[in-house]
Amino acid sequence: MNNRFAHIITTVLLGIILVALTVEKSAAQITVHECDTMTFSVTSRPNIPETHFVWGIYTASDQPKDVLDPAGTLDPALYFVDGMYASGEGRTVKVTGLAPGKYYVRIHVWDEVSCTDNIEMYVMTVLESELVMEMYADSVCIGEPTNVYIRFTGRGPYEITYTVGDELTPSVVNLNGTEVDPEITIPINQPLPVGETTFWVIKVEDNCKAYEYTGDERPSTGIVIYPKPTQSRIYLKDD
Repeated sequence: MNNRFAHIITTVLLGIILVALTVEKSAAQITVHECDTMTFSVTSRPNIPETHFVWGIYTASDQPKDVLDPAGTLDPALYFVDGMYASGEGRTVKVTGLAPGKYYVRIHVWDEVSCTDNIEMYVMTVLESELVMEMYADSVCIGEPTNVYIRFTGRGPYEITYTVGDELTPSVVNLNGTEVDPEITIPINQPLPVGETTFWVIKVEDNCKAYEYTGDERPSTGIVIYPKPTQSRIYLKDD
C-alpha cells in the first residue's frame, strides 16, 4: 500500500526559511496504518546535495530510541526504502515496516553555501492492521451441495486456511486479485451429517501480514444440514 500526501509546511526561524516538506495530513501529526508506505519529500532548495537531507525515526517516549541505530537490534533497511536512499538520506525517502506505535520522524537539512542548519520533527502514529471479515453458510438438506461465504472489508489478495468440523488436516484457498471488499465462496465437498457442523478459520494472510487464530478465538460459522423430508399422505380438510 502506498500513501502520498500533499501538505506543505514552511517555518521561519531567525529570518531563515526552512525547507518545505510534503507530508501526510496536518503539520506535525501523521497517521498511517501498519504495512503502509509513507513518503516524505522535500519540495524546496533544489541546490542542496542529496546527502545533506538526513532523516531519522525515534520511538516516542521519555527516552526516545533511534530505531535506525546500527548498534541496535533493528535493521534500518526495514524502514527506509527506495534504492540508494535506504540509508535515510535524500530529498525523498519512503518509510515502511514500522511496528504499531508512536514515533518521531526528524529531517535534518544543512547548506554550507547559505550557512543554514535546520531540523524539523513530526509525530507519526502507526496503527495496527486489523482483519475485518464476516462469514455465513448455506443451510441445505442432507446430500445437497453447500457453500461457506467469507466477505472481507479491505483489499486482497487473501489466503484462508480453514477446517470443517473436527478435521485434523486444514485446507487452504486463495482469493487472488486486488478487489476492494471481496467475497469468496468455499464449496464444502465432503458429506456432512444432519445437524450443525462448524466451519473454522485458522489463519488468514493478506498483503500486510498473517492473522492466526487458536481455540475459541477462531472465527467460525455453522453449516446446518437438515434431514430429507419424509413422504406423508395429504388429507383434505372436512368443513
